Amino acid sequence: MSKTGRRIVLLLASLSLAACATSQPPKVRFTGSVPTRSDQDYANWPVEPLKAALLMQEAEYEVLSIEPAGSGTTRPEKGKFRFPETGDEFSVKGKLVPADLDGINNSPRKELAAWQLQALFLDPVDFVVPATVLRCISLEGYRAHHDGKGEPNIPGTKCMLFDVTVWMKNVTVPKMLYEEERFLDDLNYAYHLANFNIFAYLINLRDNRKGNVLVSKDANNRRVFAVDNGVSFGTIWYNWVYPPTYSWREISVPALPQKSIDRLRKLRREDLDFLLVVAQLEPDADGMLKVVQPAAPIDSHRGARRGGTTIQFGLTAGEIEDVWERIEALVEQVDADEIPLF
Repeated sequence: MSKTGRRIVLLLASLSLAACATSQPPKVRFTGSVPTRSDQDYANWPVEPLKAALLMQEAEYEVLSIEPAGSGTTRPEKGKFRFPETGDEFSVKGKLVPADLDGINNSPRKELAAWQLQALFLDPVDFVVPATVLRCISLEGYRAHHDGKGEPNIPGTKCMLFDVTVWMKNVTVPKMLYEEERFLDDLNYAYHLANFNIFAYLINLRDNRKGNVLVSKDANNRRVFAVDNGVSFGTIWYNWVYPPTYSWREISVPALPQKSIDRLRKLRREDLDFLLVVAQLEPDADGMLKVVQPAAPIDSHRGARRGGTTIQFGLTAGEIEDVWERIEALVEQVDADEIPLF
């Protein structure tokens, strides 16, 4: 290269470095740290999150309707249920658990882990993942709504095991999820979108389809919900055909809530060990699988496990280590002033 060519290269490089040095991320223009609470906090939930989980997992119910809920490979269904004990009525999405308990595009253990992990840094009022549980439905009850057809999907049992998620209310797929100018000016909008981004980052969410993220229809209370979280926690299989601009597995917003980061900062590595067993099931005398108190993992190197009559769902030790490393990395970025807080 000629001397003139080298000078041009050096000049361009110096200009590039100067631009990087002077470029600063946009700063929020609002004040405060947490949106004002109101009666609208649970406007998108049919009932409060923890109550929804308890009802779906344990309560007696009456089936009001069952219908297909999309054409996905997991063949989800939408069911509307009434719970006589409390008088609540609401819809749920149900997916049959795979016979081998886990799958590339149907991973109940990861859906359950995502639902439970958010409590590490969010209060229920701020949850971004709909309540998700496991429930086994009797063959008689299942066949009554499926033309008399249906055989146990889990070998050795006498019921149909479902991954059940509460159906959120008054939500839609957004045309545009992130509007930077609104983020900088609107505390409520920024708070909820940033918490969603932290969550997607922590679970390393790899499913970039737009329909996996829903927002409230109320423009003044723009909640964000992650409704399909099975392609996550370091999976090597994901929907690579979708553009990376749909991805939220990295921090994409210009600032994060101080409250959420403070909670992550206080965590210790052992605080994540509950994710080893996010659900344990045992058959009763009638062969119906029931959720029971989790015990020690049968094998911490596997996520879906069977030992005798016991079935366990959870993250592997390696997947939990990855979550911990992402928490540490995020706190380090904040401490290095690379990510502002509000």
